[in-house]
Amino acid sequence: MQLVLYTAIVSCFVLPSPIEAAPRQPRMGMFTKPDARIDMAISFVDSSGEGITLAEAVPDSRPFILVPIFYQCPRLCGLTMSGVIDLVNALPLKLGSDYRVIAYSFNPADTPAQAQEKRAKAVQRLTSQPVEPVSFRFLTATAETITAINSQLDFRVRYADKELEHSSAIFIVRPDGTVVRYFAGVEFNPDRVAMALR
Repeated sequence: MQLVLYTAIVSCFVLPSPIEAAPRQPRMGMFTKPDARIDMAISFVDSSGEGITLAEAVPDSRPFILVPIFYQCPRLCGLTMSGVIDLVNALPLKLGSDYRVIAYSFNPADTPAQAQEKRAKAVQRLTSQPVEPVSFRFLTATAETITAINSQLDFRVRYADKELEHSSAIFIVRPDGTVVRYFAGVEFNPDRVAMALR
């Protein structure tokens, strides 16, 4: 698979008034800067309903795969998550001891209960069992947090007419928040991702 920008931009139905519509942007997708870095002190809510920062979700020296998705998305995000599960099953590295996976919803209307449901379904498909909760997290956040982390990643989501327009990617992040690389699309090469995680 060629690692190029996934050009399919998908509109997904959004429940009423999760966030104010952002100004329409001429281009969609990922435009991650070479020196991209995320704020590890940003606060989320995990699937158990507890508040947590990214630093608390990654309290050691392990890198992590950051996955922006939308739990209510009926189309592209399901394909993205399926690709992540296939990737984890194929990676020559061990989930938990070598790296972690953190998915966050970019729709503030998504709830911890929906995050828990998505996590449970995803974990069932992982070949390595059991999966510790700290190794495979699904988070929700406020509109303010989502705007902040999307801006830091330069992952662009357009809110218009009660729909979300977005593309698909995963980000390889060091524990200090440095974005090592991103992979666009819904299928991910395990050897290249493993190299980035190392």
